Amino acid sequence: MNQFSEEEESFVESDIVLTTAAYPGSEPCRRRIGTGVLGTIFLMVNATLGAGLLNFPEAFDKSGGIATALIAQLFFLVFITLTLVILASSSDVTNTTTLQSTFAGLCGQNSLVFCGLCVAIYSFGCCVTFLVVIGDQFDRVFATYFGLDYCHTWYLSRSFITCLTSVLFILPLSFFKRLDALNYASSIGCLTIIYVVWLIVYESFDHHKLPSKPVRIWPENFTQVLQIVPIICFAYQSHMTAIPTYACMKSREIGKFTLCSIISMIICFFGYSIVGVFGYATFGIGKVPSDILQGYSDKSTTLTIAIIAIAIKNFTTFPIVLYCGRDAILSIFNRDVNCNFWIRFTITIIWFILSLIIAILVPDIAPIINIMGSLSAAFIFVFPGICLFQYILQKDPQLYLIKDRCLIVLSIFITALGAFVCGVIFVEALQDFQKVPEKPPLITGFKAQLGASLCS
Repeated sequence: MNQFSEEEESFVESDIVLTTAAYPGSEPCRRRIGTGVLGTIFLMVNATLGAGLLNFPEAFDKSGGIATALIAQLFFLVFITLTLVILASSSDVTNTTTLQSTFAGLCGQNSLVFCGLCVAIYSFGCCVTFLVVIGDQFDRVFATYFGLDYCHTWYLSRSFITCLTSVLFILPLSFFKRLDALNYASSIGCLTIIYVVWLIVYESFDHHKLPSKPVRIWPENFTQVLQIVPIICFAYQSHMTAIPTYACMKSREIGKFTLCSIISMIICFFGYSIVGVFGYATFGIGKVPSDILQGYSDKSTTLTIAIIAIAIKNFTTFPIVLYCGRDAILSIFNRDVNCNFWIRFTITIIWFILSLIIAILVPDIAPIINIMGSLSAAFIFVFPGICLFQYILQKDPQLYLIKDRCLIVLSIFITALGAFVCGVIFVEALQDFQKVPEKPPLITGFKAQLGASLCS
């Protein structure tokens, strides 16, 4: 029999994945203000659902069929949920509240700058994307109600409206030093997405008055499955915000966070799947627009509300991502979120202004964002896999327990899966970046009308 000292036995029993014990500092957490289970679910769903919602119908088309897309989602969702729990458990072990601090706590302080830079770069790219999407939505509304040359009126121009709405609705939410302060805004963001999902289902049934569109159930070529991998990683990437969200729970217990993670991912799965299936069925094989809302040519009030809802959703998500990016910058310079208010204020203002300038001057940054998208797979798989691997080796260096050997194998598999997905996304992004279109891209519905605008 293998013998352990009392200290070693205590350490071995604190399993990173299977434990339901409360974090040692959770008693003070119960007495402080924070989010409950429902608030945590709102934060996680708001940070996850919506990023790739409008692109999912096209992803269903490119993946070769409905069944393929659903099965691929379910496969990845198992590991996506598992790695959320791994990150939260790792933060308990290291007594940290951010992804970069947790990673550094298990892999050494030299890794803090690397992980912090990854978080900051990805967060900044997401913030720019949110502002670009906001501008797209207002372009659509104004073109519908004021004509295709609306931008020649200064107060309807994309740059003015994007600046005005961002200052009014995003900037005030960006200065909080605790993530739980955004749970009410997150609930609003979740409600707007429910409306968008309903609209896409409604439009699908409304289009059934026209001749039915052909759809596939299974792909003609198995390699088509890889087409949906990048959008899954981009759409389900909430791991960057997982640890700050967990840290802001009233009762910081891994069991409750696991429940929140499972419920949140189930909600996101149904949201993405409903939009993917009904959006794909609306347009048919090879005719699905990259932005599903841009494919509808009608000028109904219900569609306009959905377009505005997408803008509102981005208003509520931007501050969450900015929070993570700001924390990453503070960590790189050995500061924490409780530092001087003016330091946080300065970083927030500079971040906001730079992202706004880039979003206005470079409205089409899709190629760069696609290349950065490989970071999303790293946050989902690689960083959690390495954290689990390092923790098990620190806990049981000789791997005496069979359970620890299994967890080591699991950590290697998760890391390898993440490396493979990162490679696939990066290669596809490079190919798209270098590709010269042989024919004009497919344009349907509203975009075909907007193409004639002098604003283009």
